[in-house]
Amino acid sequence: MDFELNDEQRQLRDAARKLAQGEFRARAARWDREELFPEENKHRLAELGYLGLSMDREYGGSGAGLVDTYLVIEELAKVDLLTAMIVHDQNVSPRIIANHGSIEMKRRLLPRFVSGELECSIAWTEPQAGSDGTAIRTSAVRDGDEVVINGSKIFTTFGDRADMHLVYARFGKSSGARGIGTVIVECDRPGFTVKKLEGKMGVRGAAENELFFDNVRVPAANIVTAGDPANSAGFVRPLTLYNGTRVGMGVMALGVAEGAFDLAREYMTVREQFGQKLAEMQGLRRMMADALIEIESARCLCYKALALIDAGRPDPALCSIAKVFATEMAQRVTVQCQQMFGGYGYFGSLPLERMVRDVRMLTLTGGTTQTQKNNIANHIFDIQSSRSPS
Repeated sequence: MDFELNDEQRQLRDAARKLAQGEFRARAARWDREELFPEENKHRLAELGYLGLSMDREYGGSGAGLVDTYLVIEELAKVDLLTAMIVHDQNVSPRIIANHGSIEMKRRLLPRFVSGELECSIAWTEPQAGSDGTAIRTSAVRDGDEVVINGSKIFTTFGDRADMHLVYARFGKSSGARGIGTVIVECDRPGFTVKKLEGKMGVRGAAENELFFDNVRVPAANIVTAGDPANSAGFVRPLTLYNGTRVGMGVMALGVAEGAFDLAREYMTVREQFGQKLAEMQGLRRMMADALIEIESARCLCYKALALIDAGRPDPALCSIAKVFATEMAQRVTVQCQQMFGGYGYFGSLPLERMVRDVRMLTLTGGTTQTQKNNIANHIFDIQSSRSPS
């Protein structure tokens, strides 16, 4: 069902659907099985301009809004969450730089992100700072025209292959959100090391990593948002962009659920048991009806939240609501669709087994379900948390 799309948006969506179904679908199992990054998929995405959908035309991008960007990502997620994440991630760090970096930084980096030449990870989470993102200890100390970084990060997606990292660090002695800023650290800086985390449940071609900074020096020009112990501006300024990222997790979950739904629907029209097709069994029909109700509800929430951001009227509570509903919905729906395949669905020869593992990630990353519910409750009761930035 369309969400009030215009002709251009339908064309954009349909082109992404054709690419996903025609080229990426058959490859998806391999990236999971061999735990490989889909280089050929990334090159194809770059050729088509998908890596710079939300970047300004001035820097080689398409200048698209978030609704248009996530229409593409949703179609990719239907067949391969990993490939969808490439487009998602390439439109996150660059957007922070585009909004808060210096003119020189934007001119130097953004065109190379759009072309796929450069990749940049988000290095925020630390062993003691997960949902509490203001508990980070990684430090950034000014030393003349340089910044010295010390500390570590964990669960950094694509951190093993990124050319640079957008590092959240604490400038000066401070606590909470005060003093936190962001700085670009290139992967070839002396004192910087990466360790891959093994045993990931799903999206296995997107490695999670630990990053270590031992007196890593970068030019002061690499600062994106400066931290100041007197205030939280360096932390808060990029946070507004995470409204879209949060909803984006919901859209990717929506895509996985739709992909699972399509597989189950197709199978149910041909599979027979007890002398009738599964699609004719009342109990199973109702399960699929419930799944579609949830899918379409998630779509409305997600795209309404994205449309408000595009219109310059972001609703942070709605963004949290969309993420919670869509990611939790996708877990339920993918499992229900797997159930339609019986014992066959439990094996990796079918995509459902991979989809069930992959979609689990989305309730955790980008802010857990429980953290989002706290945000929603604060909105309900107009509570300003005592630990919120000021």
